[in-house]
Amino acid sequence: MNTRILLLALPALAASAFARPPEIGQPLPPWRDGELDIHHINTGRGDALFFILPDGTTLLEDASGKTVEAPPFSLPSRPDASRPPGEWVARYVQRMLPSGHGGIDYALLSHFHGDHMGAITADSPLAANGAYRLSGITQVAESVPIATILDRGWPHYDFPAPIHNATLDNYRRFLDWQIRHRGLKVERFAPGRNDQIALLHATGNYPGFEIRNLYGNGRVWTGQGNATRDLFPPLHTLGKDQQPIENILSSAFVIRYGRFDYFSGGDLSDERVALPDRDGAWQQVERPVAEAAGPVDAMKANHHGSWDANSAAFLAALRPRVIVVTTRAEGHPAVNTWHRLTSKALWPGERDIFVTHVSEATARTTYGIERQARSTQGHVVIRTAPGGDSYRVFVLDDGDERMRVKAVFGPYPAQ
Repeated sequence: MNTRILLLALPALAASAFARPPEIGQPLPPWRDGELDIHHINTGRGDALFFILPDGTTLLEDASGKTVEAPPFSLPSRPDASRPPGEWVARYVQRMLPSGHGGIDYALLSHFHGDHMGAITADSPLAANGAYRLSGITQVAESVPIATILDRGWPHYDFPAPIHNATLDNYRRFLDWQIRHRGLKVERFAPGRNDQIALLHATGNYPGFEIRNLYGNGRVWTGQGNATRDLFPPLHTLGKDQQPIENILSSAFVIRYGRFDYFSGGDLSDERVALPDRDGAWQQVERPVAEAAGPVDAMKANHHGSWDANSAAFLAALRPRVIVVTTRAEGHPAVNTWHRLTSKALWPGERDIFVTHVSEATARTTYGIERQARSTQGHVVIRTAPGGDSYRVFVLDDGDERMRVKAVFGPYPAQ
């Protein structure tokens, strides 16, 4: 077979491979060129999402990292408590990295909370270099090199006010050491851009792919070029107790690949969901972010499915077919949020909801969740076919590191 014929045959071969789902009980087959993989990693200790883009470029969004806590923040560590969550994330990533790739191309911290970036305590271990302590993102980097980190605060970490705490101070020491000794690049996440997280290995092969930065720090994409607009009033006009909280500063983006669209927004939330008389309508950031994204095929639920997130207007704008809820506490997802996620009054059509862990207490209070959810335990992987015309959802056993497939859903046609 000459080279030209082989190149023409590759898309058909890839599509044929995608058409054959893996067997239940067997490890998830490796990513292949042209596929988009989205791994929702369940450590029980916070969010960690790992993306393999169609050309093999990799992105880690958040890195889990909360230590064991008292109830209600007491979901079991997965696979177990023998290692800290950041180390489990690193080991998961190492297993899933495309062949020949030795590290992570991009890491994004959606915001500065310990269950997303890693929480530092007095007993957090020191890195081998002695310059900083290990948890979450710093622990991942101890095992897996990271080329570029994006966050909402670089370089001054002063919005909406200077940030100083053990976790953030440790993170800044980590960045300083990695920049000086490992050549790490650090950038502030820039809403509006579609070139900040880009394909690095075969750019011209996937012209229909982009990651559009939608929102961060109160600025949302207008839908025109790279332009953005402010959602917050001037901060000096707000009282001390009215300043924006960390969750509504979270970075959000949408991935577009052919007809497939996926949304992720960290811990975006809207307390007026349950407190409609609360002052500060400007804090309702979910709706304008969702309107900037437009309808999507799949999404990660905001803020672990908490009571204060995934508002009716937000969900009605996104209209997802597949929803993944990444839980870390009792009450995730909350009963009011679950009712919105499952309500066909908000948007018509079927939807499949996958929850990384439903605790016994949540099953008793979020009525119907065990019957309605497609899965209530395990890592959740979304994998598109080459070109993005269809996708499947795989639920993986999170009780060990064998990456065994528990269930397969789809293929779903991308819209």
